[in-house]
Amino acid sequence: MKLSVPGEWAAKEILTPLLGEIGNDIKDVYALSKDCAKKIAIAAHNKITDKNDGKKVNLRVARDVFWNGSFSDEAICAEYFGGILASSRSHDRKDDNGIHYNDVIKSLSSKQLQLHYVIYNSINKMLVNNGKFVNVGLASELNKVEIWFSQLELALDLKLTFSADLTILFKQGLISEYHAKEHKINEKQSFAYVKVRPTTFGILLYAIAHNKFNIWNQFSDKNFGDFEDIQLPKYYEKSLNDLLVMAGKKK
Repeated sequence: MKLSVPGEWAAKEILTPLLGEIGNDIKDVYALSKDCAKKIAIAAHNKITDKNDGKKVNLRVARDVFWNGSFSDEAICAEYFGGILASSRSHDRKDDNGIHYNDVIKSLSSKQLQLHYVIYNSINKMLVNNGKFVNVGLASELNKVEIWFSQLELALDLKLTFSADLTILFKQGLISEYHAKEHKINEKQSFAYVKVRPTTFGILLYAIAHNKFNIWNQFSDKNFGDFEDIQLPKYYEKSLNDLLVMAGKKK
């Protein structure tokens, strides 16, 4: 019987075995939140390149993912939890590297996850477009990388409460530095910007959310792609001057 993709595949290959193997606690969670659980399974499905590789998800990771992720219907949460689930697949089911990342994700709100995604998606594209390899595992190289955003776009278009949420990302070690300030263009105009510097841990979390944990160190030369239905900024640059030019505030 041919299965429709991705819903039936996710149910057959991910959800159904887990419900029979993990225990009654997860069955109870699934009974209360099956739509959210399916979103996570479908997100995981979309990140798996070879659906017939015979790999199975790690049960310890799966239990934590569904226990912590099944009560949010936000797309960004499904993407991050789904990434952990997909990355835990192996032939012997012993890959439980996602446990710590699950703890970090569950400690963040959906808006904080979205902000993390926006930051690292933009940095990933910026570095790839720049065409220069950066050793993202080396702090001395990563400290030279910074990205600049428009406060107005983040707040009004993306509905991100960045002022408070950047503090949380910093506390979690997901960014190393941030500033939200205004640049005076002339006597009548100013431009409100956000500057952020990344961390290796922030890149690791971004990579596992894409099921690209095995190539996290290629972050500067491989585009990890976009999640569906998650709005991204139009304006971001490697310097304030470049951002002002892009935003039409400077010629």
